[in-house]
Amino acid sequence: MKQSTSYEIQRVLQEMREEYWRGLDAVEEAAIGETADYLVLRLGGERFGFATSLTREVLRAPKLVRVPQVPSHIRGVINLRGQIVAVTDLAQVLGLGETVVTAGTRLVVVEAGGLTTALLSDEVLGIETFPLAAIEPLTEGLARIPRETVLGQVPRADGMLVLLDLPRLFSHSQFVIEQKGD
Repeated sequence: MKQSTSYEIQRVLQEMREEYWRGLDAVEEAAIGETADYLVLRLGGERFGFATSLTREVLRAPKLVRVPQVPSHIRGVINLRGQIVAVTDLAQVLGLGETVVTAGTRLVVVEAGGLTTALLSDEVLGIETFPLAAIEPLTEGLARIPRETVLGQVPRADGMLVLLDLPRLFSHSQFVIEQKGD
């Protein structure tokens, strides 16, 4: 009888341990909630981010080939393994002035809204994960870009991070280039 009692106690204790750990996992998941990954970059002294799922790659800025008669935010084109890709100065699009190309300048090749382009950035800061609940509505600045192209902002210890909705931004009129036939 002692053997079966000992076995029962061990089984009950094991079940209690498992239930305890399941409860901790559930609390952790509930506290974090749904999250998303964002590529964070610096443009004109401000920090911006967009969904990493839109990013194909990050490159050092090569010599750009200028293209005549295109908007000023199209800084040129690059040959990316046989594909000609336009280079867009995102800082200029957002009204932050022209990006000065330095050793730290990076191109972020993105695909969004049916458009592939290389975004010129002062610096790529990395990938950060945020709970969706931490994203707040935009409350300050950026009056120069359409509000519907901003997902929101995330307050950080080192300042505000503005999250962009690239598909909506790319569908904005300044990204539509009309081709004129002869």
